Amino acid sequence: MSNIVEQTVNIFQPVVVQERSSFNLEMLEQRFKNNSWKDWSLPEAFMCVILAAATADGVVTLEENYEIQALARRSRTLKMLNPNQLAQTNNVVNERLRTRPSALQEACAALPNETRLPIFAHCVDIVLADGELLDVEARFLDRVRELLQINEGDAIAIREVMMMKNQY
Repeated sequence: MSNIVEQTVNIFQPVVVQERSSFNLEMLEQRFKNNSWKDWSLPEAFMCVILAAATADGVVTLEENYEIQALARRSRTLKMLNPNQLAQTNNVVNERLRTRPSALQEACAALPNETRLPIFAHCVDIVLADGELLDVEARFLDRVRELLQINEGDAIAIREVMMMKNQY
């Protein structure tokens, strides 16, 4: 007879999480609203940048799709939307990307400064989700870095960390 006690590790069990009341999307939008916002909401601008990252090489891989879906479930900005609102936001963003040559530039300008660095990190993560960084994707990241007004040192650090993260 063994003295070893069998243990079960149930990682994915339902948990009770206290609702976070400190994040208020409307307050964030009002706090940073300025002339550059035009008709972009914060979720629309966020989604525009990450969808543009996924399509930077002309192909949205399954891994990039999964990464965006996971981001929508954990990002406070996107998870505040119900499934119908999320789908509507996706439709609005796709229409703007299709019909407005400056949609990406508008979306980047609409983002509050404090959201720009994390959104850039999400873009790098999405671009690297398929395991490779193509030249067209690297050029896209350089363009987004400029549009988001992120200094090159921060961008390099984010890229290096995300490249290490996606190797394992």
